[in-house]
Amino acid sequence: MTYRELLARNRDFRRLWTGQVVSEVGDWLNNIAVLALAIELAGPARQGRAIAIYAVARHLPLFLFGPVAGVVVDRTDRRRLMIAADITRAVLALGFLAAQKFATLPLIYAVGASLFSVSAFFNAAKRATLPNLVARTDDLLAANSLSASTTAATIAVGSALGGIVATFFGRDVVFVANAATFLVSAEMIRHIGWRATKSTTREAAAGFDESVEPQSEGVATASARVRPTRFAGSFSLTRLVRATLSDFREGLRYVRRDSVLAAVFVVAAGWGLGNGAARALYSVFGARLGEQAASQWLARPKDFGISILFVAMGAGGVLGAPLARRFNTGAGARLGARMGRSLLFDGCGLFLFSLMPNLWGAAAVLVLREMNYAVWWTAQQTIMMKRTANNYAGRVFATHETVTTLTMVCAIYAAGAAADTFGIRVVAATGGAVIALSGVTWFLLRRGDAAPLDSARAGEV
Repeated sequence: MTYRELLARNRDFRRLWTGQVVSEVGDWLNNIAVLALAIELAGPARQGRAIAIYAVARHLPLFLFGPVAGVVVDRTDRRRLMIAADITRAVLALGFLAAQKFATLPLIYAVGASLFSVSAFFNAAKRATLPNLVARTDDLLAANSLSASTTAATIAVGSALGGIVATFFGRDVVFVANAATFLVSAEMIRHIGWRATKSTTREAAAGFDESVEPQSEGVATASARVRPTRFAGSFSLTRLVRATLSDFREGLRYVRRDSVLAAVFVVAAGWGLGNGAARALYSVFGARLGEQAASQWLARPKDFGISILFVAMGAGGVLGAPLARRFNTGAGARLGARMGRSLLFDGCGLFLFSLMPNLWGAAAVLVLREMNYAVWWTAQQTIMMKRTANNYAGRVFATHETVTTLTMVCAIYAAGAAADTFGIRVVAATGGAVIALSGVTWFLLRRGDAAPLDSARAGEV
């Protein structure tokens, strides 16, 4: 199925996707202005540390709230949760106006942390909802590929617009526009069918074989009979914490019982460590290489350099999405091999990026790296979605995001501090080596493992 056919035939998925487009353009429009502001306020000697702290402030809430988000997603109406998250983020996003006015880094960190705290709930609900909206394996591959290409396109478009708008109209306009995009996303999600976002309607789809359709809601499978409990009576923080810990432990046990999911989580942690270095340093690379390339003909070369690198990232993702679909469609058990090889290449790409002497060479390598990233991300997400029963989906995906976020947060701060001491190139090269090692680890973990990648997880109670 083509992207156009998927969007034309599946009204609910089209609405979810439209909301993604609008809100993510706003995110990246906003990101360029915030990063440039943080670098400007930090000064030359502390740029790496300032960007690292901002990145930690954005990502640490995903770790802290990820487990709670997974439990809440499996207990509530996912549509209402996403709408509430979008409205809340619209209000919080306006906090960057105050950060700009008072020129203070701590306020930038606080607003970023608040936004991502709410995003933990939105992201878990969105990922858990997608398999309900798109059931067949190849359709789900197409949906994941489209989602990846959309994210990449919004990085390119939003980053380009962010540089232009911030330069010619000011950063305040960028911050207000970002807040407005969350309201548009909420309106799109409001029109998604309620039943399509229920957390307990059906079991996970039956395997990677495209000829096997998901079981209907009327089939009394073990997984379909499971009904997560709801919070009864008056609200109790103690009851919420206990329920959260209990259900989160159930999610972890579910992952441990499946050798494939367990291996995915292990290599995801390694990827998070290596990619944390990249997340901490991309904007610093862009600012420094931008000054080198454009200081003689642009008033704000730092903004220009950051924008160019993020546009390159987005362009690579757009080009990589159809490549990912071509390589992964119908792969079945070979999805694991595709994921492992692409993860290895991803690390090599980051290592090569660290060696680039100028802005244009760095941008070219980023295009290639993001093209490859689309292949392994699509394969990984599809493996997880097809092996996870619906009533555990929220907890499994929230746990996965928690693991990758925790490792990224640790690496981001360490990389930012190390970059001010040892240089950004050494730190980026080390991150690439860690990611490549994660790809090797995947093949070592899967060697001799009889668990097939093309069979669904059985419902477990």
